[in-house]
Amino acid sequence: MTCRLAERLLTHLQFSKTLAIIAMASSLGCVSPDVEQRAALPPVARAPADLSPWMAAGKLAVTADGETNTARFEWRRHDLSRDTITVSGPFSMNRQVMEREGSRLTWQDGGETRSLSEVTSLPPTLRLLAMRNPETIGQWLLGYPGGAEDWQIDVLAWQTVSPWMLPEQLTVVGPEFSLRLIVARWEIGPQE
Repeated sequence: MTCRLAERLLTHLQFSKTLAIIAMASSLGCVSPDVEQRAALPPVARAPADLSPWMAAGKLAVTADGETNTARFEWRRHDLSRDTITVSGPFSMNRQVMEREGSRLTWQDGGETRSLSEVTSLPPTLRLLAMRNPETIGQWLLGYPGGAEDWQIDVLAWQTVSPWMLPEQLTVVGPEFSLRLIVARWEIGPQE
């Protein structure tokens, strides 16, 4: 019996040594167990500042003169010279649309369309758009300063919208306004 016990002990020690050697070799990369190898994904590129067409929809908060106003927005950049910006309150109330064709801005409220320069009082959410060229604000949505040296743009969170990385949350702070945007949905390419 003593011989059998010695043989079992020797077999156990040899097996333990073999396992130890395999474990060490595996950790050094010499042996690879049957684990599915995955190719490294290429990094996602940031969208270019001149990206078009696209659509962004979400919520915004504009703070001016100590008062904060919130709204939903849908921004459609048809091409680099044409935007349609829709801003509405809760339950799509007070829906207002601003359109840009080149440098010409128009405002639609209900069935009436007027040049933005003719509108004497605008809600704070649209006053910001009237102060800054919508082309610049469209670049802010993409995470670029858009030539606005007196404004600070901070992207707080990014999201992947194939094939680009686009802002999900951003703040814009300027001399008269601060703006917080949450983009819930991006669509890249021609829109219906």
